Amino acid sequence: MSESDAERSEGGQSRGEPRPKRPRAGPKRTSVDTRGVSAGTGSVCKLFVRKAPCNFADPWRKHSQQSSTGTGFLLENRWVVTNAHVVHRAVSVLVRPTTGNPVKYNARVVAVGLPCDLAVLQVDEAFWKNKESLNLSRDIPKLDDNVTCIGFPVGGENISVTRGVVSRIDVNIDGLMRIQIDAAINPGNSGGPVLGAHGLVVGMASSILKNASNIGYIIPSQVLEQFISCIETADDGAVRSCYLGTSSLGIGRVQTLESPALRRRLKLPEGCTTGVRLCRVFPLGSSAQVMQEDDVLLEIDGVEISQDATVPLRDNERIHFGHLVTKHIAGSPMEVRSLSCREKVKVKLWRDSAPQEVEISLKPDRWLVPRIDGYDAAAEYAIIGGLVFIPLSHPWAELKSHDKHWSSSRALIHHYWGEALDEDGRQVVVLSKVLAHPCNLGYHNLSNLILSRFAGQQLKNLAELARAVSRCEEEQLVFHFQRPHGDGGELVVLDRHEAHDAEAEILAQHLIGAPCMVRCDGQGEPRPLDEVPEVPVGQVREDAGNRSEGPVVT
Repeated sequence: MSESDAERSEGGQSRGEPRPKRPRAGPKRTSVDTRGVSAGTGSVCKLFVRKAPCNFADPWRKHSQQSSTGTGFLLENRWVVTNAHVVHRAVSVLVRPTTGNPVKYNARVVAVGLPCDLAVLQVDEAFWKNKESLNLSRDIPKLDDNVTCIGFPVGGENISVTRGVVSRIDVNIDGLMRIQIDAAINPGNSGGPVLGAHGLVVGMASSILKNASNIGYIIPSQVLEQFISCIETADDGAVRSCYLGTSSLGIGRVQTLESPALRRRLKLPEGCTTGVRLCRVFPLGSSAQVMQEDDVLLEIDGVEISQDATVPLRDNERIHFGHLVTKHIAGSPMEVRSLSCREKVKVKLWRDSAPQEVEISLKPDRWLVPRIDGYDAAAEYAIIGGLVFIPLSHPWAELKSHDKHWSSSRALIHHYWGEALDEDGRQVVVLSKVLAHPCNLGYHNLSNLILSRFAGQQLKNLAELARAVSRCEEEQLVFHFQRPHGDGGELVVLDRHEAHDAEAEILAQHLIGAPCMVRCDGQGEPRPLDEVPEVPVGQVREDAGNRSEGPVVT
């Protein structure tokens, strides 16, 4: 081969001819925004929040205002979405966009879903000028998929981007799906979008696992989409209906059936390797009077439940069967709304040596000890002769765990942990502390005691206690208490006239506006006793069980 031939064969042309331009290498054109993650940073905003949390230890006053920051992102229906714990109990929310002028705009909380830790905000119309919204992915990300977390964490003022991979997919304590990632999630990241490689939102940054390294949790876009679908607004922007809570079968924890002896005891057929045993059915739950103890749950909506309580998610992946329930929307049969919210599941179970199929309408669980401030817990109290009574709740126990009586408050929570509500309006009434006064001499050190009886009667809730005291005509107010560790009880006796005469002085000393703020049956916000209607025995409120609003702190 001649030199000129070699020159032609090497480049396909002779040395003297101009070399044609080669096409630049780059991503293929797709229907998805090819800018990927960089396109999403302009749809993220920083939230500046001032909040006044409820003070369950001193329920007649709020905590001092606290300031915090968080992250939100824009959706195409002109809403800003974030975590519920970022804006819960907020008195002011300001939104600062990442594109355009860095002006802070006032925002209004439209809807809060505390059990799923999601919230929606509305911002002034001027905010939306030249803004792009993010799109939600309809697919659950796969293990080892690359994800990017965008937000405004502590350590700086500008937007931050961290990357990682999907490490695990499972469910939380309520059965809601959650995704574990190893990308750094820090305070301030809460509410920020987590994008897949395609630039779509696969989840929202929510929480981290304390005392662990690189374990963060995000709320999948499927849960966010379910939450938004529950929100209905009127023409004037007022919310007509919203998220009521996490769907549940109302059966609590189940027992796995890996023991052959146990399976024979339940009379399951030979060769059957599916099913879990029901340990109990909640009296006010979805499955009340439909399922019963010792039933074996075999299938939900045609999906077999393995004997270890898991169901298939994808190839080589399994997830707890609760996911089949919580992916449906919970509701109440008494609620009137255009959205068909009370979804049902078809359940196949084994009872009395035969299979049965039932249909169950879903609603949230209800607990004897409320768990979330603003959802099922509220700062109620009744002050009687300086004795401060409150309903037992997780927010109260969490505050009390920081003082010297932490062990007794924790013992109370452990005693009632997982106990479902068995009657509308029932509460565990607790003596939280004593406001010292000569009328209650001898009882100043009492705290964290369960009220068992007043004047020889067992009472249903705090409102009933307040009414019983106001109607008492005996010379003495007699309270029987139970200690949290089960080592006997306490007897407290007050002179009724002395306690009544001391009320105004005690309230004035502690700047307390009202001696009593209660709820009639555990619903709504606390009000003075004379404004709370008395519910006759046996009557059930039609909206019992409905909720309109769980905080997970990062």
